[in-house]
Amino acid sequence: MRILYLLYNQQDSLIEFSNNPKINLSWIDALFDELVKCESITIALAVPINNNSVQKIQKNGITVFGLPNPEEKSIFNKAYKRLTRSAENIKINSYIIQVINDFEPDIIQIFGSENPFGLIVKQQNKPVIIHIQGYSFVCQRKWFTGISKWEQFRYASLKDLLLMRGSYNGFFTFRKKAETEAIIIKNCNYFMGRTNFDKRIVSFISPGSKYFHCEEIIRKVFFEKQWNFTLQNEITCVSILKGTTYKGIDLLVEALLILKKYSKLSFKFKICGVSEDEEIIKIIKKKYKKEINFLNIEFLGKLTADGLVDQLLNSNFYVHPSYIENSPNSICEAMALGMPIIATNVGGVSSMIVDGSEGILVQEGEPYSMAGAIVELTNDYEKAKQLGGNARIKAFKRHQPDDILKNILKIYENIIYEDGRKDLS
Repeated sequence: MRILYLLYNQQDSLIEFSNNPKINLSWIDALFDELVKCESITIALAVPINNNSVQKIQKNGITVFGLPNPEEKSIFNKAYKRLTRSAENIKINSYIIQVINDFEPDIIQIFGSENPFGLIVKQQNKPVIIHIQGYSFVCQRKWFTGISKWEQFRYASLKDLLLMRGSYNGFFTFRKKAETEAIIIKNCNYFMGRTNFDKRIVSFISPGSKYFHCEEIIRKVFFEKQWNFTLQNEITCVSILKGTTYKGIDLLVEALLILKKYSKLSFKFKICGVSEDEEIIKIIKKKYKKEINFLNIEFLGKLTADGLVDQLLNSNFYVHPSYIENSPNSICEAMALGMPIIATNVGGVSSMIVDGSEGILVQEGEPYSMAGAIVELTNDYEKAKQLGGNARIKAFKRHQPDDILKNILKIYENIIYEDGRKDLS
């Protein structure tokens, strides 16, 4: 069986086709580590690179194709692209057809419905399955939830506004991307996901399509150690987020302000994945002005897997504040370590963690509930440990690599068989 994987994210480690073509996207890395062990399949990966022609190499048992996606250097072309709100380089799909003709896959899997790769469904006859990661048309509705449209405009730099970039302008590009995504989902016949949230959306946008439930493989390092952090004089909460507005960083600030006002306890918040110099943090600092200077909050930027494990093991609670999510692997990783988890009950989160049994789910955008949940688990730390232990048991069962790999191969076989039957009819 020959499988071609399409990943839109342009990775630094793949741009020059180094000796270590890692994807650096956590669970996808873990998946490929397992796939290369399987003798019954031959796999290829295609990603955009900063080049003018299709590149091809063999690395670590994988055929890696580089899809031309050269960096735009013309100031005028950049300005035109921003002016027209062009979300993606759709021309790149013509190179995918070249890759398909070269590799001749039995099935094509696309990671994410939000990139233009899904448009190849109507451009070639190989069966395509999209692995749902999130929905742009859902996320765009939460873009201005925590930090309003006016605040994102008001606190943006003049340079970003004039050059039509940054968070405020990014919304309009994101919205255009969402329009393309809806077309892709409507025309695709096969989907893979793991939450009731993504299944329900696929079912009514693409009636007649097939949805396959499939868990994701978590990096082994998160199972190798177990959380057992004791209560200290200072309660430490940790989050793993991206620097987009709907990830709810402002909600963490609000919760910390409430804790400072009403609790006699001392709290520290650590946010991994977001650095101090990112635009979202600059906007938040302008919004909360001097108040934020009195909060004990650290922005740690992007960390390695080992670095994340270290931060999680040395924290009391994992807190996930997003305004919208589908199936965040950061929660799964905290569960694997056995951490007590507090998360907003949005999107597919309730499919990942059971409220009151494996963690605590709180109302979206409600800092008082989030602050209250942190105090509740601090006051009953034995309960917190029990929640973490239950979460770890579930994570071990849910993320078994062998079971997941068997399921994936079964899904591929079902699709190829069904597609073959269509050709015969």
